[in-house]
Amino acid sequence: MGTQIRISREDGSLPCEVCGFQTMHVAQVVADDGKVLGRTLICTTCQRSRHRPDAVAETESPPDEVPAG
Repeated sequence: MGTQIRISREDGSLPCEVCGFQTMHVAQVVADDGKVLGRTLICTTCQRSRHRPDAVAETESPPDEVPAG
């Protein structure tokens, strides 16, 4: 299953420095066995707006180097 990030419903939220919404939460990073590995800040608004790049879009993009000619 891997590690999980758990956001507590009881803890409050903070304003996000990126989007400005009151959706920044302190979350726990939890291992498979339930052991808390640490904490991190997660903005639920910014996480929703992020998208993973399409594999197809990456292969169709032009190369970084331009051939000399």
